[in-house]
Amino acid sequence: MSEPGPYLHATAVLVAEGAVLIRGASGAGKSQLALALIAEARRCGLFTRLIGDDRVAVSLAGGRALVRGHPVLAGRIEERATGILMGASEVAGVLRCVVDLNAAPPRLPENEAQLAILEGVSLPNLTIWTGCAPQEGARRILAFLNWV
Repeated sequence: MSEPGPYLHATAVLVAEGAVLIRGASGAGKSQLALALIAEARRCGLFTRLIGDDRVAVSLAGGRALVRGHPVLAGRIEERATGILMGASEVAGVLRCVVDLNAAPPRLPENEAQLAILEGVSLPNLTIWTGCAPQEGARRILAFLNWV
């Protein structure tokens, strides 16, 4: 396994057997989407845990992209207007897809935009508009996981 690369400004959540990496600009709603994804996955009866909020590292392990949270932030996630929440977390997970929060996703993305490459591994990529309600974004991610 390669050592974790530099930490990315992103959030990662384990859903069932795979991890979802959520990327976006500061203040885009990564943490809110992650909290909604955890709640929606639990509502659907899926195992889910936070891997890391705000700082995660991606490394290569057995030809797969592995995401780890920063050890100092383990189990912590920021909820806007509430503060830092503590909860159960996982140390790492194998990435299953990447979600990008963008100001205005294209109606029909180019084929290249549907893949994200991390540590040389191609992963399915979903773009969610930052104006999308977190609960709706979470439902879109779970539907996307069923598709890929």
